[in-house]
Amino acid sequence: MKQFLTTVFCLFILSISAQEKNFKEFYKAHKKEADVSLNVPGFIASFFIDDQDDEALDALLDKANNYKVLVFDNNSTSVQNDFKKFVKRNKLKTIVRIKDKGDRISIHFREEKNRIKEIIVNVFSKNKDAVMVGLKTNLTKEELNTIISKTDIKLASK
Repeated sequence: MKQFLTTVFCLFILSISAQEKNFKEFYKAHKKEADVSLNVPGFIASFFIDDQDDEALDALLDKANNYKVLVFDNNSTSVQNDFKKFVKRNKLKTIVRIKDKGDRISIHFREEKNRIKEIIVNVFSKNKDAVMVGLKTNLTKEELNTIISKTDIKLASK
């Protein structure tokens, strides 16, 4: 479970840097509503991740340039609605959706010129707390598939 949550966190971090076409503009528009907002260079994240031999996590962190994190405490309903519109408007592709007892995790990505430029992770709890992480990256689909295949995550069918 720890490895799964770490992988989800990393994927969440990957998705942090889009404009209104990417997450960067979404981040700017909603950071005042957030209880915590962070914009972190990619190399700093490795300091906070457990040192266990997790190849998938290491590969993901190696490809990450920048992380944007938004944390909402019991006030994220309107932001979640805006995020759903953001995903549809920008035609983000979904990697995975997980629902468990009212909690939801979704991981999306933005592709540009056959490269995955951003991965966005959205974690929403039943008590309306939420965390959104956007990771600016430059992955190929093959690299992303390799990273995902090293985890227990199943790809969404779309």
